[in-house]
Amino acid sequence: MRITEGASSEMIEMERQPSRRRERLPEWILLASLVTLAFVAVPRWVVQVSWRWFPPGMQTSRWADWHYALAQLGFALLLVIGSPLRSGLRIGAFRAHWWKLLIVCSIPIALTAGVYPQLANRPFAHMSAGMWLISPLAQDMVFLGFLYGRFEQFLPGYIHRRVPIRWCVPLTAAFFAVWHLHNLETMPAGYVMFQLGYTFLGGMLAGLSRQWTGSIFYATAAHMAVNFIAWTAN
Repeated sequence: MRITEGASSEMIEMERQPSRRRERLPEWILLASLVTLAFVAVPRWVVQVSWRWFPPGMQTSRWADWHYALAQLGFALLLVIGSPLRSGLRIGAFRAHWWKLLIVCSIPIALTAGVYPQLANRPFAHMSAGMWLISPLAQDMVFLGFLYGRFEQFLPGYIHRRVPIRWCVPLTAAFFAVWHLHNLETMPAGYVMFQLGYTFLGGMLAGLSRQWTGSIFYATAAHMAVNFIAWTAN
């Protein structure tokens, strides 16, 4: 009788866990919003505070871009250093999903190579190499790494029984897209609206690679390639 009662208690507790996780989801939505805002504000603050320490010859927009990218990377590392595996800093299940990875990583690269050079406004052409060499890794550690890992913990299910995509994929993609709104300060509004669309779709593809493998690195490689194409399209 005691064994039966103990087993029943364990089953009840297991059934309660998903609902408790969902109850905490609003807290993580708030946290994700704060992290997204901080990922804009904190690297800027770091650059502004340390700018005076730079020698006059390095106080140029190109060096500022490098400094900003490195500040982003530092911010991202502080987030993921305590839980690297949960944040996708691992090789993951590459062999089991290599052909699907090839597809989802090739789509944004092919579309960027075909579409971006044709645009009248190409705002990334004159930035430093940090925008493709460092920033993609920092962004992916924040969104595809830290935030994805937390959303996966508190909302582990699929969006529909016939759609094998976890809820954390569109959630992460949405915050990644919204983060780009800060570009309204330096880029035309029309381009930023366009950017919101393609970063959400790109974030969905990146999220699938994270879901399949548990790693951010394959999506980051594609992210770097996409930014590199935009950087070289003068």
